[in-house]
Amino acid sequence: MGGERALFRVSIVREGTLRNGSVTAPCIVTGLTTQGIGLRTDLRSAPGDRLAPTFALTDQNRIGGAHVNRPRLRGRIAAISAEHRQQLTRYIEDHASISLTAF
Repeated sequence: MGGERALFRVSIVREGTLRNGSVTAPCIVTGLTTQGIGLRTDLRSAPGDRLAPTFALTDQNRIGGAHVNRPRLRGRIAAISAEHRQQLTRYIEDHASISLTAF
């Protein structure tokens, strides 16, 4: 049985970098959940590679040190610091709150 899907998916566009071992390339973060990150990049990778994205979530919050497993460059977050997990969760909750109260 597959894992649970996240309740909220936030579509964003953030420039960042993506590391695969010793190779680093630019990437665009296209979506976020508390459990995964959507990416666009020209960096070559293979299934099973652990990729490390770094990007600015907000002007004050930078996300880095996370590792995503590569299925179709929509990777499940395999590892992230507690501080960055909290920043990501807070950002998504704030976004959801604003979106749900806008109607």
